[in-house]
Amino acid sequence: MKIHGDWLPEEMRRFRAIEDIFRRTCLRHGYGEVRTPVIEKLHWFTGAGILSPDLMHKVYTFLDWDGWSGERVVLRPDNTVPVCRLFSEYYVREGRARLFYVEDVFRYDEEQKTGGRHCQMGVELLGNFPSAHVRDVEALVLLFDFLREINLPGAHLVLSHAGILRAYLKTLNLSREEEEDAFDLLMEGRMQELRKFCADRCGLSASGGLSRLLELRGAKASFLANLKSLGKASPKFTAAVSELEKIAHLLESLGYSFEINPGIRKDLTYYTGVMFDVYAGDVLVGGGGRYDNLLEKFTGGKVGGSGFSLYVEPLMEMVGDVAEASAIPAICLVVDFERQDEVAEALKAAGVLRKKGLSVALSSKADRRTAPPPMGKVGKGKDGYLLIAQSGRKREKFPLPLKSVSGLLSFWGVKP
Repeated sequence: MKIHGDWLPEEMRRFRAIEDIFRRTCLRHGYGEVRTPVIEKLHWFTGAGILSPDLMHKVYTFLDWDGWSGERVVLRPDNTVPVCRLFSEYYVREGRARLFYVEDVFRYDEEQKTGGRHCQMGVELLGNFPSAHVRDVEALVLLFDFLREINLPGAHLVLSHAGILRAYLKTLNLSREEEEDAFDLLMEGRMQELRKFCADRCGLSASGGLSRLLELRGAKASFLANLKSLGKASPKFTAAVSELEKIAHLLESLGYSFEINPGIRKDLTYYTGVMFDVYAGDVLVGGGGRYDNLLEKFTGGKVGGSGFSLYVEPLMEMVGDVAEASAIPAICLVVDFERQDEVAEALKAAGVLRKKGLSVALSSKADRRTAPPPMGKVGKGKDGYLLIAQSGRKREKFPLPLKSVSGLLSFWGVKP
């Protein structure tokens, strides 16, 4: 098995640039950062179908022995569940919390034969608000702000509602066991098998109606008015579409664009309301939605929640310009490591330059040919120590210790 999760300096630079923008965006929206343990209790994730059967096959779980008894624990496979557990322990009295995280999840990919960590950044808006759809839109506005800040190419949002497909399956008059089987096929993305399953048990017309529902796409709130006709016999279906319609109208009034796709599915089965996916072109880079039943498993009372998570690795591949803009200018000072007095002067000069916001590394004479530009050589002249700066074919001498660095930075053409 190949282990996934090593990040080299270049990747870390990209990550820190994205993380910094995400953190600043969350703080501007009134969210506070939290961190949860890597190891959590397994039953928090398995209770009442919190994780889909597909995702349960990807978790890392083992016994945590404590004396003569042991409890099965898991490497955190999801971030929302631990944040909800945290809310139940620290925020129940307040009743509401706006929280964000930048955390790893640990999953095994059976198809790719890879395992390891995958970084996510996300927000959770927890608590009972007078209008649930306003909570959803508030989280989505934060998401749109972040996507604009990082200038993600081809970014677009796809909306749906967890109640639409659930309610439609109920109109097919399946038995309880058949309905659960159909729902499992839906969660696992086995759409062809789902259509055949419905056709065999309910007839071709039922399968045809399901196919139309899965294939429908829209880009305006008005599209949802037409969608209601497909499930007009089900009050739950029309209620789910109406709720999504409120969100779509509010996003439109704010100038945001989106796609509507009733066939969105999720690995996590705790969603109860709006669901959404975030794409960059054809690449899925995140998703989220509303989960009004999840917190009840921890608090014992009805508490709503809405949030999203973004997948850091694909974002790092797509937003190089952000990392380039945030890169710290790098300087290399060449010095003879055998001359202690020159090394001391080089370290002093490096300290001055670092205080100006530059990245400075020392290199020996033997390494000077591989040193990246801009660079400078530290040595002793007739009147004292000098930094001989080099930029391309140009050279200029600057006396040490450095009293002012503006001329040096101008020569190198760098801005701290």
